[in-house]
Amino acid sequence: MGSRMRVLVAAVAMTAGLVGGAAVTPAAATTLAPQDDTVVDVTSANYDQVMEMSKTKPVVLDFYATWCGPCKNMEPYLEKYHAADKGKWIWAKVDLSDHKTNEAIANKYNVEYIPTLIDIASGKEKGSRVVGFDTGSGPKDLRTWLNGL
Repeated sequence: MGSRMRVLVAAVAMTAGLVGGAAVTPAAATTLAPQDDTVVDVTSANYDQVMEMSKTKPVVLDFYATWCGPCKNMEPYLEKYHAADKGKWIWAKVDLSDHKTNEAIANKYNVEYIPTLIDIASGKEKGSRVVGFDTGSGPKDLRTWLNGL
């Protein structure tokens, strides 16, 4: 695991209040409504396909982990805004819960902290990111960012 990813994991674990390295069980993770064709779980196997999709519709790469507190706080807002936008953008979820899974994708975009959202168009980052989530101003800031896609 790269040093950046180790720092990321340690920082998020502390933020999420994990003690002694104990992980939150999958049962404690927030679940989403059934996925549609504009919600994609990204892996190395379908990453190229998701980049192709970005040629016709904006893609939001969502780097998260099931044990990440701020990620869990952001998820209901992403779900709400995605539904309100009626498929105008693709929610491409990149799970970093297992440090080795999707690490190459996270490294490609120099993701140091989660949650991180990256705006992708025509297969390339547009230069716009959301890093972290504050429950105070975060929902409004997130909506503003999504409006700019």
